[in-house]
Amino acid sequence: MKIFDRVKSFIRNDNPESKIKWSLYGRAWREFGKPYWPLLVLGVLFTMAAAGAEAFSITLVKKVIDQGFIEKNISSLFVIGLEIIGAFTAKGFFNYVEGLAMAKVGLQGITNLRRRVFDNMVKQSIGYFHKTHTGVLLNYFTGMAGAVLSLVTGHIISTVHNIATVIMMVGLMIWYAPQMTVVLLFLVPAIIVPLVMIVRKRNVLTRRGYDVEADSITHITQSIEGIKTIQAFCNEKYENDKMRQVEDARIRVYFKSARIGGLQTPILETMISIGLCGALLIGGHFIASGAISTGDFAAFLLALTAAYKPAKALTNVNGGIQAGLIAAEKLFDFMDKKSDIVDAPNASVLKRKPMEVKLEHIRFAYDEKDGDVLRDVSLDVKPGQICAFVGPSGGGKSTIFNLLERFYDPQHGNVLINGMDVRKYTLESLRSNISTVSQDVFLFNGTIADNIKYGCPNATTEQVVAAAKAANAHDFITAFPDGYDSMVGERGALLSGGQKQRIAIARAILRDTPILLLDEATSALDSESEKLIQNALKKLMKGRTTFVIAHRLATILDADIICVVKNGQIVERGTDAELYARGGDYTKLKDIQFKKKGK
Repeated sequence: MKIFDRVKSFIRNDNPESKIKWSLYGRAWREFGKPYWPLLVLGVLFTMAAAGAEAFSITLVKKVIDQGFIEKNISSLFVIGLEIIGAFTAKGFFNYVEGLAMAKVGLQGITNLRRRVFDNMVKQSIGYFHKTHTGVLLNYFTGMAGAVLSLVTGHIISTVHNIATVIMMVGLMIWYAPQMTVVLLFLVPAIIVPLVMIVRKRNVLTRRGYDVEADSITHITQSIEGIKTIQAFCNEKYENDKMRQVEDARIRVYFKSARIGGLQTPILETMISIGLCGALLIGGHFIASGAISTGDFAAFLLALTAAYKPAKALTNVNGGIQAGLIAAEKLFDFMDKKSDIVDAPNASVLKRKPMEVKLEHIRFAYDEKDGDVLRDVSLDVKPGQICAFVGPSGGGKSTIFNLLERFYDPQHGNVLINGMDVRKYTLESLRSNISTVSQDVFLFNGTIADNIKYGCPNATTEQVVAAAKAANAHDFITAFPDGYDSMVGERGALLSGGQKQRIAIARAILRDTPILLLDEATSALDSESEKLIQNALKKLMKGRTTFVIAHRLATILDADIICVVKNGQIVERGTDAELYARGGDYTKLKDIQFKKKGK
């Protein structure tokens, strides 16, 4: 009964991880094959021509044995020798052209694929990146992209070549010794059934392989980005142990796949050896009876042995095709993924002009199961006003900034600019009207000038220098040997925290937008530089709607509105004088900070 159930399960194939959807084959062709069909057709034609040249060379063996050796027609050997040279020369030429065609398809294909993946990646919402491991994203560009392109440029073409070779060799076997060929065909089911079982098992392991590969890349990436923290906490051994665990898991999956896949060769070779043994016994009988000639038998054996290599390759390449299709499936899932934050139909363009910003009964949670981060938050900031947020960390101040730039949408309530919900503006026009300077400054690996004009790429050198001077950055920039052409290193690693922040401020000054978001914009500056920057920012804020997150109250005493944000709510709001007179949270916070300074 158990055997019957296993057979039924094998035929049904109940494991979804081992299945490949038929629609996937068609889409893989449309996405990765169809755009390059002329080169692919050229490759197929020339690889089939190469297989034909190989088959033709085997037919010459019969002539060599029957005419040259049996009939002792030595003069014919010279002609046959020239034909052999011609056959192998043609085969080499055909393989060369096919290789060039596939190389061009591969280079164009991998480039376009990586561009499409990148294009979709940068359109995803910030929330997606917070929930997705870096290794998963990088694996789309490396292992998966390579597997998909190998599917088209390598596995498919080699499969066509191998199938054409096997068909031609079987044709020759039937032509020279049909009786012997029929006997060998009975071995086909004994080969196919176990190979199908192996392929299904490897499909499951291939899916798991991509997951463990992503885990490995994620750990490596995080270790590189956090190397300073690792060394500061003397956690090199701890991270090595974690890496060892990740790699051990990867080894287990890949070794299991290798162990399962390794069964293909012994199964195939055993069946072929049985067939070859039978061919020798039967062939001897047919030669003795005069049913076939010695040349026919020799040609049959050569065709049989020539069919073995491509037949064996077909069993191996199937694993590669399945791996490529599984990678394509994962890539399709990603490329079909739409961002949570998209333009509404018929979205309007936000024109650059003075802007009023309102929050109406905002309720927001990054994850519903973790509870609300903001609860019934309302606020009205007029054009040109400065609104400051103060309060304990984790209260929701940065979340308000995220909603203003529409990195997230609230679950309830509205964020309005000039009376219209930000969801009705195009993302590009909304964000092009907002400049942000945060305490965690990100600089790209390029020159100082490139980073200053990142939000305004067409800015002139004079404009860049003027912005740097306004941000009190010009002096330290010109002190570098290459000045504004100095490289900042990855994430600005070659600059100090204060220098990076001043460049970020220069970038915001150059962008010159109606709305400014300042998240502790002067936190990494010394006292002297902070005063200069504050003066520059005051000039910049005039006529602009500005939001400031501040822990040092001295930087926002002149704000038009000061909001104390606590536990996801605005618990107090007003001017500095109004709030201090109430004796609430703001008063306590100000007393603590200013008494520490002896004021």
